[in-house]
Amino acid sequence: MENYDKLLILAIGNPIRGDDGLGPLLIDVLYNKLSSSEKNSDNVYLLNSESTPENHTREIRQLKPSHIIIVDAVEFATNPGNIVIIQKDMIDTFNVSTHSMPISFIINYIEETIGSQVLTIGVQPKEMNLVNVISQEVIESVDELSNLIVDII
Repeated sequence: MENYDKLLILAIGNPIRGDDGLGPLLIDVLYNKLSSSEKNSDNVYLLNSESTPENHTREIRQLKPSHIIIVDAVEFATNPGNIVIIQKDMIDTFNVSTHSMPISFIINYIEETIGSQVLTIGVQPKEMNLVNVISQEVIESVDELSNLIVDII
């Protein structure tokens, strides 16, 4: 990822739907891994939108991030925990998480109103039933992603 002025990590997911809770878990893990100076920086923001990222568009507009990394559980018919970078023109071909509004709408809105560069990362869930447990495969992927993001920051 090229240099950024403001980076927003936008995590999506429902914490009571198994592996769909990987987004909120990622925010917690990042918060614990970032140094206090990085947490209090004016150029890095962590946003847990749970299953309603559309409810945070005003907050995102106010932040005016130059770059956004969206992380969500995405069904792409591979092994649980696998990570994929989703190209914008391919986003609608994946079954993305449990939220109601297609993520492509939010990405288009952000790009048109703010001009942010958006990177979407999907993690293959193992189970997204009503269980408050995230699979070991997805926990390992969250740890890997958090390390990559901390390295970027």
